[in-house]
Parts: sequence; structure tokens; C-alpha cells
Amino acid sequence: MNTVYFVKCGEQYLGPGEDGDIGFTPSIEEAEHFLSYEEAEHAAHEHAEPGYQIIAQHSP
Repeated sequence: MNTVYFVKCGEQYLGPGEDGDIGFTPSIEEAEHFLSYEEAEHAAHEHAEPGYQIIAQHSP
């Protein structure tokens, strides 16, 4: 089982930005996924406002 992590910021998720950096998207399908909780947390600290959530998604 593999686990990936997403950062949810209100109604949006961290996702790929237009300039190659990180931006926001309303769709989890388009959101940036992270391979570890620590990587997601680091991205959240850098790009999200306080109150974000880190969501784990498991796949077979």
C-alpha cells in the first residue's frame, strides 16, 4: 500500500503553479502530492496560511 499526502488550504489544495512553483487548485485530482508527511508539512509551512490540513490518501 502506498500513501501520498495533500495539503488542503480552506477549499483549495496546494498544486502546481503557472510559473513552475506551487500554486492552488480547487481539485484534489490536480493537487500536488507529496510522498511523505514531512515533505507535505514543509510545503505547507512555505506556501499555506495557518489552518491548513494535511490529508493522507492510501492506494493499493
